[in-house]
Amino acid sequence: MTKSRSDRKQQAIRLVLDAGPQTTAELVAQLAERGIRIDSTELFLLCNEFGLATFDAWTNTWAVPGTVRPAQTRPERREADRQIGLRRQPGIDISSRVELRKMRELLLDDETPDTPAEYPIHPSWPAIAAQVSAALRDELSTVTRQRTQQEIPLVAGELVERAPTRLIVRYEIQSSDNVREGLTATLVPAENSGAAEPVEAEVLTQFGAEITLKVPADSIFRETARLRCDLSWLVHRQIQTYADFRADTAPGFCTEAALATISAAGLLDTVPPVDPYIAVGLNDRQACAVAHGLQPRVTWLWGPPGTGKTTTLAALLAELLDSGRTVLLAAPTNAAVDVALSALLARRPNFRNGEIARIGVTDNTALIGLPTPVILDEIAAVAGERAARRLVEIQAELSELRDRLKVATEAKSPDRSALTRKIADHTEFQRQLSALLGDVRDQVIRNAKLVACTTHQVMLKGLYSKNFDTVIIDEASMVSSSMAMLVAGAGNGHTVIAGDFRQLSPIVQADTPGSREWLGRSAFEKSGIAEAVRRGRPPANLIALNQQHRMRRQIGDAIGTAFYLEVDLRTASSVHTRPARTVPTHQPQVVIVDTGALSALVARRGGTSSRYNLANAQLAANVLHVPLTSATNPGSVGLISPFVPQARLLQALTSGLQPAAVASTVHRFQGGETDIVLYDAVESTGSRFAPHTWFTETHMGSEGARLLNVAMSRAREQAILLADMSYLRTICPAGTPVRRFLSHMSEYAELRPWPTVADSEGPTRREQDLTQVLDDIAAATSTVDIFTAATDGPLTRQISETIAMLPDAVKVSIWYRAGDPTSLRCVEDPLRHHHTMLHPLRPVYESCIVADAVVWSATGPILGSRSGTLLRTDHAGLADALRRQFLRRTVGDAPGTGEHAVRCGCGSLRVREEISGGPRKGVHSVCRSCGD
Repeated sequence: MTKSRSDRKQQAIRLVLDAGPQTTAELVAQLAERGIRIDSTELFLLCNEFGLATFDAWTNTWAVPGTVRPAQTRPERREADRQIGLRRQPGIDISSRVELRKMRELLLDDETPDTPAEYPIHPSWPAIAAQVSAALRDELSTVTRQRTQQEIPLVAGELVERAPTRLIVRYEIQSSDNVREGLTATLVPAENSGAAEPVEAEVLTQFGAEITLKVPADSIFRETARLRCDLSWLVHRQIQTYADFRADTAPGFCTEAALATISAAGLLDTVPPVDPYIAVGLNDRQACAVAHGLQPRVTWLWGPPGTGKTTTLAALLAELLDSGRTVLLAAPTNAAVDVALSALLARRPNFRNGEIARIGVTDNTALIGLPTPVILDEIAAVAGERAARRLVEIQAELSELRDRLKVATEAKSPDRSALTRKIADHTEFQRQLSALLGDVRDQVIRNAKLVACTTHQVMLKGLYSKNFDTVIIDEASMVSSSMAMLVAGAGNGHTVIAGDFRQLSPIVQADTPGSREWLGRSAFEKSGIAEAVRRGRPPANLIALNQQHRMRRQIGDAIGTAFYLEVDLRTASSVHTRPARTVPTHQPQVVIVDTGALSALVARRGGTSSRYNLANAQLAANVLHVPLTSATNPGSVGLISPFVPQARLLQALTSGLQPAAVASTVHRFQGGETDIVLYDAVESTGSRFAPHTWFTETHMGSEGARLLNVAMSRAREQAILLADMSYLRTICPAGTPVRRFLSHMSEYAELRPWPTVADSEGPTRREQDLTQVLDDIAAATSTVDIFTAATDGPLTRQISETIAMLPDAVKVSIWYRAGDPTSLRCVEDPLRHHHTMLHPLRPVYESCIVADAVVWSATGPILGSRSGTLLRTDHAGLADALRRQFLRRTVGDAPGTGEHAVRCGCGSLRVREEISGGPRKGVHSVCRSCGD
C-alpha cells in the first residue's frame, strides 16, 4: 500500500467515526460509499497501528479513542445490559415480559454480581504493557501479511459425539498449518457435499495432523471439508485486553501479580519455613511442592517428565478447595486442562454441584455426563432448564413463522405484515432468553470455587471480576509471557506456575525482537528461572520434582543425562516392579534402528514444504509390526516425528488401531505417554536439503532439544530411535543435550541395522530388482503413480509398455526429471496415445512407485540405471498417505495432480518448476525447448 493511499484510508476512517461508533460492517460499508475499498483485517491493522480507533469487542463497535466507555468485566456488562433490557425490551409483549421476569426470579440469585477488586497500578506496568502491545501488533501484522484468512483442507472426518446441543467431529489436516485452540472458524463442506451449508466451528484441540471441532447439533456431517480461519482475532483480543488494563485503573486485574510472573519479583532468594505436608501417594518432593503451593506467594513447580506434576497439582487443588479458597486453573490446551481436572476428580471425587466449573467444550468422555456435572454448559443446562426449554420452543415457532411468511409473500397475502411483526417479537424474545441463559452461566461461574479453562478463555470470558484467591497455570512452558500475565492478573498474587521449561515452548509467528521476547518465551524464561537453573543458582521458591514414575530405567537415564543433570532425575522403585503391558521386561528398553548405510532420499510435501523420508516409514512398518498387530491396551504404541508429512506417513501405519496406537508430531504427545515410542528423525545423508536447525542448533532450550526430549520421554517401556546416526553425529554440535542423548543411546541401546529390519517380519521387504513391479503395475485396478529423476533404467521401456496396457479405469501419473534424454524414447513415445498423465518436473526429490496398495521406494532414481536399494511395502494405508504427500496443486499455468501436462506451441511438454527459495520462489510452468 502506498503512503498516499494509506493516508486517504486513515482520513476516511476518522471522518466516518467522527459521527459516532460504528460496527465493522457499518464502517466498511460507509468507507465503500466514499470509494475506499478495505477488508476487516486491513481495518484492524490501520486502526491499531495508527491509533485511529478503539474496538469494543462486547458491542462490536469501533470508536474514536477516548470515547469508548471504561472496560467492564463480563458480569458488569451483563448487569448493565439486563437493566437496560428491563426498561426497554423492544418488541416483547406484556405476557412475554412477565414470563421473562418470572424466569429471571426463579433462575437467578438476588445477589448482585461481584464487585471487581481495585488493585493499585504497579509503576512498571504501563511501560511493560506498552512493550507487550507493540509485540502483539507485530504478531498481528505478520499473521495478516502471511494470509488474511487461512483455509485448511480436512479429510478422514469422524463423528466423535452427537449431543442435543452440538456435534464433536475430528478430521485429519491436509496442510502444515497450526490452529489455536478456542478459535472460532467456519467449517465449509467439500464442493460435492450437496445441500450442506457452511457452519460455525470451535477448535477444541489440534494434535499434529489431527483436529477436533465443535459444530452446531443440526449440522450435516461430511467426511471432507475446509476450515476457514481468521488468524488475527485472538491476537487482536489480547491487544484490546492490554489496552483496557493500561488505564489508570484496571478493575479486577492485579498488575503486581501479573508482573511477578515475568520479572525478578517472582524469584525469591529465601522463603519462610513451611509446615510439612503429608498425604497418601506423594513422595517428599511432591509433598514439599504442595506445602509451598499453599503459601500466598509465587511458587514455581518444575516437573520433568514422569515426575508426577499432575498428581502434585491434584493434591494442591484438593487442599485449596478444602480450605475454602477460590481457584483458577488454566492451561494452554483443552487436553491439558482436562488432564489436571481428571486427576483432581480421581483424588477428590466428592464435591457439591457447581463447586467446579470447566469452561469450554471437552472431548474427554471421562468428564462428560458425570452425576455431579463439572462442565459449565451441563451445569447451566440444569440450572436454566426452563429457559432453555422455552428457547427451543421459540426457535421452533420462529421456523414455522418464517415458512408461513414465505408462503404469504409468494401469494401476496395481507397476512404478511402481521407475520413479520410476530417474527420480530419472537426474535427479540429469543434474544432475551439467550441473554438470560448467559446470566445463568455467569452465575455458575460466580458461585464456583474452582474454574478450569484454557488460558485464552480467561481473557475471552472476562473472569477478572471473580477475585480468585489462587491462580494455577499448568503446562506454563507453552504459555507466552504476555498470556501468563493476563492469567496471573486474575488473582491477587498467590500464583503457582507449573511446567517444564525444557519441553515445548510457545508458538510465535512474528520474528521481531519484541515478539520473540514476549510471545516466544514462557514465564520460566522471561522471569529468569531457566537461566538461574542453568547457572546453578535456582530461586528458593522453585520446587523441582526429581523422581520419575514413567520410563523404565535405561530410558530415564538417557533423558536425565541429556536434559536434567541439574535435578538428578531418578527412576522410582515402582517402575522396576511394574507389570509389563506391551514390551516384556527381558526385551531391550532402548533401541536404535540405524539407517546410516541406506542413504535414504528425503522429499518435500507437495514438492515445496517440510520433508518426509519414505524409506524410514517403510522400515517403521516392520519395526513395529508385532506390537502394532497385537496391541490392545490404549497407549501401547506411539510413532512420532518432528516433521508433519512424516508424522502422516507414520499415522497411516496405525489406521484402525486407535487408541492402542497413535502417531503424530511431537506436540500431540506433550503430557501423554505410550508403552513404546518410535521417534523418526527423517534426516539422512541421502537428503539434498540443508539439515534442519532442529539438528544443528541443539543447545539447552533450543527447539531441537525440546522436541527430542518430549518425544523420547513419552516412552514407558521401550524407546526406539529411527535415525541415520552417522549423519546426526556429523551435523549435531558436540557438548549439547541432543549430542549427549545420541551418545548415551549409542552406548546403551540395542543396535538394529536397517537390513536386519527390512528382512524381518512385516509388510516391507528388500527387492533385488524391479521385476516384481511389472506384476504390481499390471495388477493395478485403481491408480499408479511414479516419481523418478531418471528414466535410463533397463526396465523403463517395459514398464511403460505395461502401463500402456492398463484400462482407462486405472489412473496413471508419471512425474520425471525434465531434460532426461531417455524420457522421450522410454516414456513419452510409448505413452503418447495412452491416458497416462505425463509431468516433466524439476527438481524431482521423490523416487517411488505406488500401484494401488503397493509402495516401492529407491535410494536412487527408481527408473534409472542406478536405482540403488529397493524397498517394497504392501500397505494400503501407507499408499494412500503417500499419495496425499506428493499431491501437487495446480498453480497458475502449472497443472497439478489429476491433470495432463500442457504442450508448448513448439510441441514440447511444459515443465513444472518447484522452487523453494530465492527470488523465484514458487511454482512455474516453463518450456525447456524454446525457453518460454
